[in-house]
Amino acid sequence: GRRGLESLPKLAVDIGIRQLDLRALKKYKRHFGLKTGPTSSNKEDLQTAVIRHFAHTLRAEEGKTERSFIRLVTNQRPA
Repeated sequence: GRRGLESLPKLAVDIGIRQLDLRALKKYKRHFGLKTGPTSSNKEDLQTAVIRHFAHTLRAEEGKTERSFIRLVTNQRPA
């Protein structure tokens, strides 16, 4: 929920992630195999999961993760 987002580290990509539509967030979740609860299909929960994953992975593999995320978002096709 909202509290989860407030406790996340502030990243430059936060704004971009928050602007993604639900379909793009679900695509990111599938692509990276994120584990979320069974009721975590709302946009806010997915944003939290994506931001956490991105922050964690960025620390581990900065360049590779950025390129993967940019490719994922760039390849997003309109509905």
